[in-house]
Amino acid sequence: MLMTNQLCFQQQCTRLYRKMLQQLAGFENTATDEKKWIEWGFCVATKTWFRIQAEVDSYQFADQLEEINFYKTLKPKFIGLMDFFSLLYKTVLFQPDDSEGKMEYWKEELAICKNFLLKHSAFCQYYKQGYTGMDHIYFVHENNREPLIFGTNENKGHVVTSYSHLLARVISITKYQRYLQEKIGFLTNVN
Repeated sequence: MLMTNQLCFQQQCTRLYRKMLQQLAGFENTATDEKKWIEWGFCVATKTWFRIQAEVDSYQFADQLEEINFYKTLKPKFIGLMDFFSLLYKTVLFQPDDSEGKMEYWKEELAICKNFLLKHSAFCQYYKQGYTGMDHIYFVHENNREPLIFGTNENKGHVVTSYSHLLARVISITKYQRYLQEKIGFLTNVN
């Protein structure tokens, strides 16, 4: 019965994530106001995560492997997406109106992204190479500490592990970096 529950829980999380991405893509294609799309996207991502978080609050992981899978694979996707929308929102609010100012702002933001990824390059490499040797330390509840990053709008009780938050931040920064590169490329081609 535990295996069935484990598969059901993982499948439910994966299904919710896919459904959320489909909703986001559909609305993005029809949205005329970037700020409204970002607000809506953040709301959808947050509501979906809170739904999963409510399940996790009363869920007993079958074993350490399932726990690691949740904190290494599932949770960072959701938290990373919420953080990505926070970064986008900040950009839309604070970027200057003129093209030259935007370009400067985006380049500064891009430098911040690169510095963050460089600072955490060993962890990024660990994740991207698919290493697992430290998973039992990085991605389990018993090693729960305050998040290494702040401002991800998620910090309720025991669903926080430092490295799942760091991984979420790596995911969001990587997406944000692509967004900035697209904006810079578009503005460069227009001028």
